[in-house]
Amino acid sequence: MKPTPQFDIDLDKHYNATVVIACTECGHETRHHLKSLQPGSPMRCKCGADISMTDSAVALAQRRVAEIKQSYRLQ
Repeated sequence: MKPTPQFDIDLDKHYNATVVIACTECGHETRHHLKSLQPGSPMRCKCGADISMTDSAVALAQRRVAEIKQSYRLQ
């Protein structure tokens, strides 16, 4: 079983979420807009490693964004 990539959430000034995914092989960070991120869709790091996110990882990212927005009273 491949390791799940670590990720963080960035919000821009319009509160659009970007997922910052760290490669499990080399640690390079790749940015992807959460709205267009499809679970299991092929994404590759510059080193060639697979950094795709599973359904549960995408759902977790969406929950984190909702929690952040709630803490700023945006929802």
